[in-house]
Amino acid sequence: MATRLENNLLKLVSEGQHVGADEVTALFDRLPPVSVQELLGDWQGLAIQTGHKDVETLDSIGWVGKTFHSADEVDPVIVLSPDGKRVAKGEWGSARIYEVRFRGIVSAAMVYDQLPIIDHFRRLEDNILIGVMDKKGACEDFGMAFILRRI
Repeated sequence: MATRLENNLLKLVSEGQHVGADEVTALFDRLPPVSVQELLGDWQGLAIQTGHKDVETLDSIGWVGKTFHSADEVDPVIVLSPDGKRVAKGEWGSARIYEVRFRGIVSAAMVYDQLPIIDHFRRLEDNILIGVMDKKGACEDFGMAFILRRI
């Protein structure tokens, strides 16, 4: 049975409303895994406003999504150029996709090549994922959560 959060998450996120980190954690833990192949393509991203400190960083750089070219070639941080085109934010480096066990489930995860960050993914709906940024040294919390919508 769908919870209130499952039914309303996309609306809350698109409106920039606060969502409790505990609610997002519980939802993420119930969602099914994602395969590496399912990630390939372009995705629009939106941070889930849980109050996590890293949301401000993504907002400040204008993060709008990710592009998964292949399992070995990922642009983890996409922003809009002055003319409105999606471009990789080069200083955030590149990444690769692996299957990784996180919170008891093996699912696709994006491992940054130059940064101590792993983004873990679960399926919310067809073509909509929830991601959690697992950052080395930030073990005191669940991680920054975000939505990816296939475009």
